[in-house]
Amino acid sequence: MPRDLQLDTMRLYRWLTHQRADWGGQLVLLSGAGCTQTGAPPAISIAGGTTLALDSDAAAMKSAQRAGYLDFVVNSLDEALRALKNEVRRKRPLSVGLIADVAATLAEIGERGIVPDLRLAPQTLQQLPPAQIHCVFDEHFFAAKDASALREIDAALLAAVPPDDLLRRRWLQRAPQFLREARSGGRWIWLAHSELSALAAQGLTPAPR
Repeated sequence: MPRDLQLDTMRLYRWLTHQRADWGGQLVLLSGAGCTQTGAPPAISIAGGTTLALDSDAAAMKSAQRAGYLDFVVNSLDEALRALKNEVRRKRPLSVGLIADVAATLAEIGERGIVPDLRLAPQTLQQLPPAQIHCVFDEHFFAAKDASALREIDAALLAAVPPDDLLRRRWLQRAPQFLREARSGGRWIWLAHSELSALAAQGLTPAPR
């Protein structure tokens, strides 16, 4: 089956928040070919963290920026660090792509004594264990014919999620901002059986698997 980037992003977001509830003020270093196409940059931003994505493929980086996965793309480590420093201090999400030789830049990062809070590469992302969530939750996709319908679905899902469930509420509130290409197709979410039944009573049912 083809990859679903929104589903990949949601699962990685769940994994990140299983490690740490709030990534505000944390720096995640992504590196390697295709690192911006894994769902990691938007997952980190939704979790509240900052991302430095390092790849030598300029076309892939610019494509990720157009899709909204990266906020900026630069060609200098100094420029990337200047942008990230302020947002780390303010504990605000930001994703910066750096077009540069990966090995040389990683060595320079080490020489400067820069220690990210987490390092990820495409191959390690594929090996991450699934986030542990209670067995009453299942993943569901609610299809939307357009952006207006998706906004209605997001509103209904938010109403179904308890007010103190900050992780799922953050996912629903921030996914439209950091997953631009997923603004109309539908929304992935993990729900309890009781929540799914309540939504069905309102006429909102997930797409068949």
